[in-house]
Amino acid sequence: MTLKEMGDDQRRLAKVTVDSDLCMGCQKCIRTCCYDVYKWDKEKRLATAAYSEECVECYQCMYYCPSGAIKIEAAELAFYDSIYDGLSLNN
Repeated sequence: MTLKEMGDDQRRLAKVTVDSDLCMGCQKCIRTCCYDVYKWDKEKRLATAAYSEECVECYQCMYYCPSGAIKIEAAELAFYDSIYDGLSLNN
């Protein structure tokens, strides 16, 4: 993916998902995430990835999730720097 395909926000952030069929509601992801990616859904009694843009890809939530309900798709480009643009290193 090139920077032009990324649009105005020229970052490709990690995508975090919680499989509601697998989530046991143990809240380990909420307790282990230092970046507040997860939010507790009181009605469904499940964790949700409400703020996946905050994910720094430490994968601690995936490690501690006993049911394997959490999936993280890694970012392809974590930052954009105009200095590198002239050198074609942002592609």
